[in-house]
Amino acid sequence: MQAPGLIIGGGIAGLAAAVALQQRGMAVRVCEAAPQILPLGAGIWMAPNAMQVFQRLGLAEKINAAGVPLRNIQIVDGQMRPLLRTNQARVRQQFGFTTTAITRARLQALLLAEINPADVLLAKSCTALVEIPNGVAATFTDGSTIEAGFVVAADGVHSPVRGQLFPGVRFAGTGHEVWRGMAELHLAPAFKQSIIEAWSQGVRFGFSEVADGVVDWFAVVKTGRLASRHELKTGLQALFQGFAYPVPAILAAADEAPIIHNDIADFDPIPQWSRGRVCLIGDAAHAATPYMGQGGCQAVEDAYALAQCLHREATPEQAFAALQRLRQPKARHIVHTSRLLGRVGYWTGPAAALRNLAMRAAPARLVEQQFSQVYTLNY
Repeated sequence: MQAPGLIIGGGIAGLAAAVALQQRGMAVRVCEAAPQILPLGAGIWMAPNAMQVFQRLGLAEKINAAGVPLRNIQIVDGQMRPLLRTNQARVRQQFGFTTTAITRARLQALLLAEINPADVLLAKSCTALVEIPNGVAATFTDGSTIEAGFVVAADGVHSPVRGQLFPGVRFAGTGHEVWRGMAELHLAPAFKQSIIEAWSQGVRFGFSEVADGVVDWFAVVKTGRLASRHELKTGLQALFQGFAYPVPAILAAADEAPIIHNDIADFDPIPQWSRGRVCLIGDAAHAATPYMGQGGCQAVEDAYALAQCLHREATPEQAFAALQRLRQPKARHIVHTSRLLGRVGYWTGPAAALRNLAMRAAPARLVEQQFSQVYTLNY
C-alpha cells in the first residue's frame, strides 16, 4: 500500500493541492516551515480561472462571500482616466465568475478549514529528499524524517526543493520593487468593486476593495527610489503626490507597520517540473511577475490539475508528466506575457503617450478575447 503523499509548503498552492487531493480520496499531509500559520499578507485576486476551480471544489460561494466579486477592471493614467477596461458582465456570462478580491488570510483560512488539522504539520522545514523504494523520504530541520508515496513542492519562488532538484535557476530581475499594504477607507462609489491600476511617470499604483471599507493596495517603483523603511509612508506619498483621488487618500489611510516589500522578479521557465516522485507546482515551478495578477490563480490551477492526474494515472511519475503536459504551455504564456506587460507599464515620455493612445483605441472585445484564453480551463 502506498504511503500518503506529502506537500511541502502551506501557502495557497499547497493548501489548494491538499484540498483537491483529499476530495479525490487521496491521503496527503502538508508540511509548513513556519511554527504557525498566521494571518499575514495583503490581498489577492482570484480571477475566473481560479474561481472555476474553486467551484469544482465546492468553495466558490464561500470565497465570494469572504471577498469582493468585482464588476470593473481598469488600467488608468495618473488622473484616473481610463486606458483599458474589460466588460466583467461579459466575463461573468462566459465563465460564470468575475475576479474576486480577497485577503490572503481569509483565503488561506477557508482552505485550511477543508483539511483535517492533524494533516497540517507546522515547524517542518524540509532539508533533503531521498528516493526510497516506492516513495520519497523527506528530512526536516528538527531531525525527523517522513516517508511519503510522493512529494509535491509548493514552497514558493525561492523553493528549496527546486534548488535540490534543478539547481542553477536563472532569476530575471525587473529593476523594480513592490510595496503592498491595506488601508481602512470607504472608496467613492465609482471605485467600489473595482480593480484599478494607474500607470504614470514610470511608477504604478493599484488597488481594490477586499471588504467594505478595506482597500488592498500596491505601489511599484524603480529599485532604490525608496531607500529604506524609514519614513516609508511619507516617501510613498511623495512619489505618488501627482496622482488623482483615491491614490493620495489610500496612502494617507494606510497602516505603515505591516506594509510588505518585495523585489519583482521571475525566472526563466524550467524544462522539467518533476523528478521521480517529486513534483513542483505554483511559483516553485513557474514564478511570474505580478502584472497579470495570475500567480495565485495558476497555483490553484496546478493544484486541481495535479489531483486529476494523480487520480487518473497509474503512478506518480506518470501523473507528474501528465501535469506538465497539461499545464506548462499556459504557465509559460503567463510568464512571458506578464514580463511584456511589466516593461510596457513603465514607459515614460513620448513612448508612454503612444502606449496610452494605442490602449485607448484597442477594442474591449479584443482585450477580453486575450484574457479568455487565460480564463479557459483545459481539464
